[in-house]
Amino acid sequence: MGDELNGNDKSRLDRIEELLHVLVNEHIDFHEEHRELLKAQVLLYDAQRKTDGEMALLAAAQRNADERMAALIITVDDLVRRPPQNS
Repeated sequence: MGDELNGNDKSRLDRIEELLHVLVNEHIDFHEEHRELLKAQVLLYDAQRKTDGEMALLAAAQRNADERMAALIITVDDLVRRPPQNS
């Protein structure tokens, strides 16, 4: 009963073995794709953390530039509004 043939001349056991072979190969492929996805996720996370750090440095530099620009504007404004007095 376990080795009955169908119209394709394959026994039931042969058909089950073929299906099992397909399932195992698909699982192996899925496992490899999953591993690659995890690697990509780790690389992306690391890149994001690096970018976040660089953005923080850029923001600090921008604040510093803004403060220096404000000081320069005040100095130039003072010079324009109160020209030096001739002696």
